[in-house]
Amino acid sequence: SSPLFAFEHSAYFSAAFAPLLEHWSRSLSVSLIMAPSVLLPGAVEEGIKKADKDYLEKHNVKALMHQLLTDIVKMQPKDPVQYLVDVLSFENPEDAQQDKHGLSAFRKKKLLQVFAQMDKNNSGSVDFKEVQAHTSRYGGGALTEEELKEIFKDFDQSGDNKISVEEFLQFFARAVASMDNNDFERMIGEMTD
Repeated sequence: SSPLFAFEHSAYFSAAFAPLLEHWSRSLSVSLIMAPSVLLPGAVEEGIKKADKDYLEKHNVKALMHQLLTDIVKMQPKDPVQYLVDVLSFENPEDAQQDKHGLSAFRKKKLLQVFAQMDKNNSGSVDFKEVQAHTSRYGGGALTEEELKEIFKDFDQSGDNKISVEEFLQFFARAVASMDNNDFERMIGEMTD
């Protein structure tokens, strides 16, 4: 049997790609509905088939898809669809690798820059005063002190009145999970110098 057969029968593959396959099938339905109602028999269809085949061969799409699917099954990223988007978007494919929280290396690097900017005393954790100072400088002024304390508690899972790097990353992994990379970069731009 083919390597693709193994992917198709993997429970991980099925669960991971259900949303993507649903999107593709909707896109295909839309394009079929919007296609001209009358195609010249044979000539146009053959031209389209040849152009598709030429494109796939020129860009070695079969090998690319095989490698992407192999990587997904090996790495089992927490968000495989985002992993695919990232691998195809970033110049450096290593930026797409996800940590245990589902943060790509690209996003993690940006968040660590924000954390470092907040951690004024370089202790490896931030306390409430550091968070308060940072948020007042970067648009958090609309929050009351009580609201900020509630947000701080959401970050501080250990209850030690400090936010560790791990707690910071874990919080943002949940907060940015549904955010595309453009919105993420815009958010980071609002949080840093």
